[in-house]
Amino acid sequence: MNSSLFIGATGLKGLSQGMSVISNNLANVSTYGFKQQNIQYSDLIYSSQGNLGSGWASQEDSLVTTGETGHGMAVDSVRTFFFQGAFEGTNSVSDLALDGKGFFQVTDEQGNEFYTRTGDFITDEEGYMETPSGMKLSGYQYNEDGSLGGLGAVQIDRFGTMDARATTSLSLELNLGLTEDLARNADNPYFGLLSQYDARANPPLTNDVYGFSQAATIYDAEGNAQEVTIYFDGAPSSGNGGKQIEFLVALTQDAAQATQAGDGLLMSGVLSFASNGEMTSIAAFTPSEAGTKDLTQWTAAETAGGGFVCNVDGRAMTIDFGFDGGTAAMGVATAAEVGSDATLLGGLTDLVASGSATTGYSGETSSEMVSQDGYSEGRMSYYDITESGDLVAYYDNGQSQNLWQIPVCRFTSEDGLYREGDNLYRATEASGNMEMGVAGTENYGTINAYNLEVSNVDTATEMVNLIITQRGFQSNSKVITTADEMLRKAMEIKRT
Repeated sequence: MNSSLFIGATGLKGLSQGMSVISNNLANVSTYGFKQQNIQYSDLIYSSQGNLGSGWASQEDSLVTTGETGHGMAVDSVRTFFFQGAFEGTNSVSDLALDGKGFFQVTDEQGNEFYTRTGDFITDEEGYMETPSGMKLSGYQYNEDGSLGGLGAVQIDRFGTMDARATTSLSLELNLGLTEDLARNADNPYFGLLSQYDARANPPLTNDVYGFSQAATIYDAEGNAQEVTIYFDGAPSSGNGGKQIEFLVALTQDAAQATQAGDGLLMSGVLSFASNGEMTSIAAFTPSEAGTKDLTQWTAAETAGGGFVCNVDGRAMTIDFGFDGGTAAMGVATAAEVGSDATLLGGLTDLVASGSATTGYSGETSSEMVSQDGYSEGRMSYYDITESGDLVAYYDNGQSQNLWQIPVCRFTSEDGLYREGDNLYRATEASGNMEMGVAGTENYGTINAYNLEVSNVDTATEMVNLIITQRGFQSNSKVITTADEMLRKAMEIKRT
């Protein structure tokens, strides 16, 4: 009977710890990122009773002793269930929820590393993203070339700027249905636009000498906008059933400031099309000195991929009509040698069309796409965080830039993590190796901005566990009182 007292005491002790776990779960039912805990019990040692059977074998390799009595129960372990919690939407981009496996890494002022599922990050006065308790979020900073640098505390300069970038490439996707030659020149029919261009006039070309024009904005090294106009006009056919169209590229300038007729001219050339409207070759020439219209000073332009390079105020810019490459075959040294012989134009042949190649289909002339890679200086307007963890800044110049990549951490054994409080975990030997990876890749959860992960505690389940634990505690307390009454009765028998 004495043993019954101790057995009941082990039940009271173990179930009171179970009540603590249940109470903690219920207390944190509204705690963001909290993970439910579950207490597991085990029975205590057994002792054999004298003069009872030695055992019962249900299988050849199994022997159960029939003469054993137990000595109560103990808490075996308190496990954490890391299954996914639901999301709650917020209005803050720095609120992050993980959908799937993993943790955010945060560090304290001493550089100690902790891990959390709670992404309720705020930005301090220095721009660091941190937890409400002051732990800084870890991330990889992007270098200017787009590669990832070292791991550090994520810091955002809300007044940050993006340096201006000069235009290095101008791309055009057009359909040129032109057939009529308006800028006729008997001696140089493929450079009629060039011969009639006069930068000192306003406009430099009247609209009755070209069939179509396309304006574009480019930028210099200081971020200043410049206007470029590309003029198109029909040209004499080469006689292969297709058609040819000459083009002229010029900077838009103030006519009053022009000193030469050729001021601002960048490139002149010819686009050749087959009868089905697909481009077959491109020839381009650029002036060897600024402002000249002398065709002997216009030489074959250098190629770069599927485009041609011109000089804009001392910097190189490629003009691309939507081709990834071709075979460069320069026909003559200067534009003056071409004359009326189209076979001397040379240029790019065997063109490799991209998904946005310029065409010469009959019918309407239209502009499908005009793009360039330059921009003015920009100031940050806002930032966003993608599912892969990229922190992307958006600027008032219409550009965006990746600033940080927020990694996701995972462990060999999540059960081995040590709870620190404040929604934090600490790695231990039992948790095994920690690996950092890109959110959304295999075995790493995705990051969802404007969301927080709520507690995964199920209140209904915890209330049931509460009742079961309470009844178990009452039963064990009854065992103690019953054993006490039996001992008292035994003592009364002795006295009588």
